[in-house]
Amino acid sequence: MKKWQVWLPFFVLLLAAAGAWSFRRQLTAEAIAARSPEQLGAAVCFLLALYAVKSLSVAFPLSALEAAGGLLFPLPAALAVNLCGVAIVQTLPYLLGQRDQGGLAAITARYPRLAGLGRPDPRHSGRTVFLLRLGGASPGDLISLYLGAAGVPWRTYLTGGLLGSLPRVVSATLLGSALWKIGGTQFWLSLGTGAALTALALGLWRFWQTHPAH
Repeated sequence: MKKWQVWLPFFVLLLAAAGAWSFRRQLTAEAIAARSPEQLGAAVCFLLALYAVKSLSVAFPLSALEAAGGLLFPLPAALAVNLCGVAIVQTLPYLLGQRDQGGLAAITARYPRLAGLGRPDPRHSGRTVFLLRLGGASPGDLISLYLGAAGVPWRTYLTGGLLGSLPRVVSATLLGSALWKIGGTQFWLSLGTGAALTALALGLWRFWQTHPAH
């Protein structure tokens, strides 16, 4: 495989991040909702398209899209759209990484902290993905790229990823724009929820490390 092909995923992420950075002041839940089409179907497509852009850019805040979904749609529909969006976010970088599993060495060379994850145990790869998403491992796009290159099966990857992401998606959808109202009750509730989920993921990881039969 040619060297440029190994590094192509990084160039794609870099270009997308640069494009998103130039519009960073407009990437708030309120701004996204204000620019959304009024028709329901068009609004869904608009938000999902933004999720696709976010999947290739670590500079695009995922929580802003989830909160915008909460502002645009009634709760059941908002959760459904946001979960579809998260599936897109987790899928595209995964596919970039999966295109050649030999690129795993290039990924860890470019981002050394990812090397600490190691190659997931095939017997427990779904558990690994679940804990990474539940704990809010960041940046999520690079985690997706890494897991694709590590050879985690698609069905296992997406199932574990969506289950682990679900609590944070629900939280962001319910709290909406309150996520950025620093000092408010809902703001601290959001921070507390995120910290609790991270602690839970860490606790589960330690339990499964010491009780491998479970």
